[in-house]
Amino acid sequence: MDIPYDFHPLLRSTALAVVSTIGPKGEPQATPTWFMFDGDRLRFSLVDGRQRLINLRRDPRASVVVIDPARPTFYVQLRGRVTLVDDPEAALERAVSLKYTGVWADGELPGTMRYVATVEVERMTSQRGHGTPG
Repeated sequence: MDIPYDFHPLLRSTALAVVSTIGPKGEPQATPTWFMFDGDRLRFSLVDGRQRLINLRRDPRASVVVIDPARPTFYVQLRGRVTLVDDPEAALERAVSLKYTGVWADGELPGTMRYVATVEVERMTSQRGHGTPG
């Protein structure tokens, strides 16, 4: 599904995404997340052993919401399925860290496996709020 161009600047910004997955008992799990958007795909990095990765391996459905911090009534929600690909060199994690902080320092133990999670968008909802926050 194509994401309308007017949301691309938001998706290329350093706004946080809230990624929601489905927990082991069917409960939602929402996590603030750094991400990358290349004009077509939204991707984020996952670390082996974390609950989000466990959730997505069991059930790949996810929702991602990105809200413009300067205009909280301007947001996009992407719903779909997540595909996972090994990222042993942490290439995506490096790119994401550089985007958000300008540097990369891995907080994980050496050899910790990482994965690229790509959202295959099936449905999109949004709000194109007006004005600025009061």
